[in-house]
Amino acid sequence: MNQRWRKYTLVLLCVLLISLSVAPAALAFCGFFVAKADSKLYNSSSQVIIAHNGKRNIFFMANDYQGDVQDFARIVPIPVVPRREQVRISNNEIIQALDNFTAPRLVEYVDKPCQAEFDLYLLVAVIATAIGSAVWFIRRGRWIGVLLWFFFIGLLFTVALPSLLSQTNKAKQVFENALNVVTVEDQFTVGEYDITILSANESNSLTNWLVKNGYKIPAKAEPMLESYIQQGMKFFVTKVNLQAFQKQGYGFLRPIVLDYESDKFMLPIRLGTLNGLADQDLTVYILSPKGYAEVANYRTLLIPTDAKSTKSEPSGQELPEFIKNDFGNFYQSLFQQEYERSGKNAAFLEYAGPLPGEYYRVCDPCSVPFQEIAQLTELLKQEGLENFSAVTRLHVRYNQPNFPQDLIFREVSEDDMFLQVTEAGKWFRNFANVMFQGRYVIRRPADGAFCLSAAGYRSLKTQWANNLAKLTGWNLQDIQKKMQ
Repeated sequence: MNQRWRKYTLVLLCVLLISLSVAPAALAFCGFFVAKADSKLYNSSSQVIIAHNGKRNIFFMANDYQGDVQDFARIVPIPVVPRREQVRISNNEIIQALDNFTAPRLVEYVDKPCQAEFDLYLLVAVIATAIGSAVWFIRRGRWIGVLLWFFFIGLLFTVALPSLLSQTNKAKQVFENALNVVTVEDQFTVGEYDITILSANESNSLTNWLVKNGYKIPAKAEPMLESYIQQGMKFFVTKVNLQAFQKQGYGFLRPIVLDYESDKFMLPIRLGTLNGLADQDLTVYILSPKGYAEVANYRTLLIPTDAKSTKSEPSGQELPEFIKNDFGNFYQSLFQQEYERSGKNAAFLEYAGPLPGEYYRVCDPCSVPFQEIAQLTELLKQEGLENFSAVTRLHVRYNQPNFPQDLIFREVSEDDMFLQVTEAGKWFRNFANVMFQGRYVIRRPADGAFCLSAAGYRSLKTQWANNLAKLTGWNLQDIQKKMQ
């Protein structure tokens, strides 16, 4: 073998080794999970899980009461009188796990190092070298050398080309009062709660009963209670049983689970507005065997999201890198901006997708580690919810003037949800298991990376700043200063 042949062979082997070292980085499609916007962000917030299947409704009502537990009381209008076995206590873990799993999230893409560009340059260089070498061998009649060259080129394409392509493809007792119009349907204790289920014919007697039995009723509650009575609603009333509370030893109130059948797919929120001094936040997780849900008597809007950005394909909707250290503030500002733009009377969709199962690993990014996703799967099984395979996360910021009605929900088929998100240009086509999510992207070159497209990042800073200002209402000049 002559000296020149050895030189070409050495060059080709070096090129092959470089391609083998570069390709695994290009195959890492998912971005880095940086932050999430869970319900802890909001001072006055509540969370409810509703597992809905036909007429069956299972409510998990989280209790975030901050005062002395002996003062805790809750009055919830419900459409039916549940049996005792339909009331139980759950744990806070399932609500927290659902919150974490569906929370709006921030993803960071790091180009390693400007990979698509590097692979392209590499392939062009190798092809040019190969053609030149082949011509040299042919002119000298060395056909064995030509065949060896094309063998190595084919091997190179099997390694480098998939790397390049991956960049572009991604209770019955009667209360004895004057009118006998308040009926105690049932009364029992579950866990740390004393439960009383009431029905009434008129609100004045109901109010008198509640006050006489130690419940504090807001001044404006009577007209609202009357409206529920006219609808034929019953009242699920809870207080803390202090002896049971101290005995159970948790130190916190656990969620009450109410399982009943009714044609009404709804959530009463109006009584809660009587105690609220400001806007209140409500996160509702609706579980279904199939399909999704939306609010029927108010608009349901899609929260702004970046559905298109991938590792190798910027969407133009990316945001400045500094928000990864201030993501909670960013999302609060974004939500308030959208709340005001909507006229302060809309619900917002923050997530629609399957619950953990066969494809749960396909998310970009997953907002919790895989072991926490597996834990959520186990918690759902323990609650008998393993057949509820889809979850909708709705976020409602409400007050009495802007939300005069309780929330009424309706089912949305997968096809209808798909149509809605695609028409809005917010379908996550690269993540087939997720129909919709609140997702935000930052991107940067790897530390120390240098390539011809590095200047492109500098040219995008103005666009990133404008995107952030538009989403949050923040001052553009302040954003630009932080970016510097």
